[in-house]
Amino acid sequence: MPELPEVETIKNYLRKNIIGKEIVGFQNLNKKQIKIKEKDIVGEKILDLQRRGKILILKLSNNKDVFVHLKMTGQLIYAKNKEILKSTRAVFELCELARMIDDTQMNANFIRDDWRNKNIRNHLHYLIFNDARKFGWIKLKAEEIKNLGIEPFSKEFNLKNLEKIFQKSKRPIKIVLMDQTEIAGIGNIYASESLFLAKINPQKPANKLTKEEIKRLRNSILKILKKALQYEGTSSRFYIKPDQTKGRYQEKFLVYQREGKKCFRCKSKIKRIVLGGRSTFYCQICQK
Repeated sequence: MPELPEVETIKNYLRKNIIGKEIVGFQNLNKKQIKIKEKDIVGEKILDLQRRGKILILKLSNNKDVFVHLKMTGQLIYAKNKEILKSTRAVFELCELARMIDDTQMNANFIRDDWRNKNIRNHLHYLIFNDARKFGWIKLKAEEIKNLGIEPFSKEFNLKNLEKIFQKSKRPIKIVLMDQTEIAGIGNIYASESLFLAKINPQKPANKLTKEEIKRLRNSILKILKKALQYEGTSSRFYIKPDQTKGRYQEKFLVYQREGKKCFRCKSKIKRIVLGGRSTFYCQICQK
């Protein structure tokens, strides 16, 4: 599942390309998964993009928000040509000429009905939502946002708040790190990587962490997330950037998906266990 670095990378890319463009058409190819109607968004301009946890938020000119969660296999592709795949669930048709047409007193109905006009067609771009396993969603209201925990790059991500979060839970620290109601944006990959860097066993109960371990863990989380952002996320499975190129953090894995390979620190073999139904990778020597 795309985590904070992947969703942030997508946000940063799209910000450069779709802010200011108007939604002139919308295809909903899976109404169970895509909870948006054409009338809700067509004719509206995209004013901004934000991220909260693993959720991307498109801010529209009608004061409505479009929430996008990629889940396990979701992808957002930005392209000049509309390519409908078997996994395509929704298509946003975007036009930068919409404002110019409005200036000539032509309304959104003209744009939608006559988009094949050469001047419009040459300026159309498409934001395409693909999702092979149909776990992702797009909707106008996301109650999930209200339940998200603190953001790693926020002022709230401090030692005092982390101590409160960890002290109240007997669960393994890795499970707590992936709990989106506590800390938003961290998933399986970056929890494993951060715990290795902090030299903390992923099975250790959260409430047993010392203040020194919490400090190391906080610093490690920030360091790992920043490095993952630098390499534009992890493309070990389904994640790709909107231009369909891959992120490169998978080339920098410390422990994730390195079962049986040598630890970069002590040269012992990386072990894989299952915690909370997810594969967890760690070094038994460095993370006692």
